[in-house]
Parts: sequence; C-alpha cells; structure tokens
Amino acid sequence: MANSELYNKLFRIPSDALKSIRTTLISNPNGNGVKRAKFLLKNGSITYQALKRLKNYFDYFNPETDDKVQYALAGGDIMKSFVDTTLNTNRDAVSRSKNIKQDTNVDVNLGTRATDVTNTLNENDKDLIKNALAVIVNNDNKILLLKRSKETEWMPEKWSLVGGGIEKGEKPQQAVEREINEETGLEIKKFVKTFSIQRNPNSIEYVFACRYEGEPTDVELNEENTNYGWFDVDEMNYLDIVPNLVEYITLSFKKYD
Repeated sequence: MANSELYNKLFRIPSDALKSIRTTLISNPNGNGVKRAKFLLKNGSITYQALKRLKNYFDYFNPETDDKVQYALAGGDIMKSFVDTTLNTNRDAVSRSKNIKQDTNVDVNLGTRATDVTNTLNENDKDLIKNALAVIVNNDNKILLLKRSKETEWMPEKWSLVGGGIEKGEKPQQAVEREINEETGLEIKKFVKTFSIQRNPNSIEYVFACRYEGEPTDVELNEENTNYGWFDVDEMNYLDIVPNLVEYITLSFKKYD
C-alpha cells in the first residue's frame, strides 16, 4: 500500500539531534554529508520522503568501512532512532482502514459533567470503578497515543490515551500524574481542563487535558505499551484505536472551550 497520504508531511527534528549535527559540522565543515547537515539545521524539520532516504542510509551504514563523520553529520544514533520511530509509527497509522468507526454515543441518563475533578471525588462516585485518562498535547498540537501490548487484558494491541485505574486513596489528579509518569516517563503537573464521563452504571472516567512542551521523543514506555506516536484527530482514523477515544478528545477541546 502506497503511503501517499504522508508525502510532503513535515516532522520536527529533535533538538538533541540538531545539536549533535551542529557540533560535528563545526569541527568538520567540509566533505561528504556537509550539505545535508546544513539543510537539516536550516530547516529544523524533515519530510517523509527525506526520512525514507535517511533510513536507507542508516540501514546500510557500516561503521567498520564507512565514513563515521558523515554518519555523525546525518545526526548519528539519535537521528537514526528518530527516523525509525517516526516512520514505523506513521506507516502503522496509514496501514489501517479509513473505515474504522467509533461509538461516540453517550447514555444521556448517565452523562458528562464539566466539573473540576482535580482533587475531588464526587460522593456519588465512591462505589464506581474509577479511571483517569490524559489527553496530552504537544507543541505541534498533536495528541499522544500509546499502543497497548498484546499481553494487556483490556484492548490489547490497540492505540489508547495514557491512563489507568485510580487506586484506593488516590485523588483523580494524583492517579493521572502517576499513570503519565509510569507509562511515558513524562512529568506533567498543570492540567488545562478536566471533566468526568460515565458510560455505564458501574464505572466513571476522569479525563485531564494538558500540554507537554518538551521534545516529542522524550517518551519512555513501560512494559504495558509497545509503541507511541503524536497524532491529530484525522490521523487517528487510520489507527486501530480503543472505543470512544476520539469523543474524549473532542470533549476536551470543544465542548468545554
């Protein structure tokens, strides 16, 4: 399947990769790889097509016989990891059917509450199964999704938001901060929106919206997930996502503006 949907799409190069290229270029201003290095530094981003070309270069690079300076001018190990992760994530997205449909119906008898749930639990919720979810947005206004491992009990190998069950004695925000740190290694303390949503009589979910201003490659997965990516809502149409995910995101950024 051709990935024509990705052609000319731009991906921001991690700052640590750019720093490595800049350092190498200062000490090696001439020779093979300089032109590409200057181009990457000037633009700070790279197209899908250029990512594919870089991947081909990295895949065939032989440290025993090939020019190590040229490898460093291309971004070295940092850039290679970024290229592999970015291509794999986006190819996986496009490979999914465009016909995936999501159940976005809320039982009107249960409902959605636009309440400040940061440090409180509603008295009526105490006997419910409780979960906390995070809608994490980066500086490109893309949302972080994780691909669940095949060993997980709920929705294995599907893409989902960061989150999990609220433990006994935890407040909703405490739970979501813990889940974010455990599943991604990120630390987020400021949440711009919170609301709760109840889909069935025995459970409730607390949804937190927040922004992460660090590098998109800062994510460090634990054993519960096998991949991650930053996506806009349109791109999620190509992913095998858990039910109602798009609705939660829509509620986060539209209903409560």
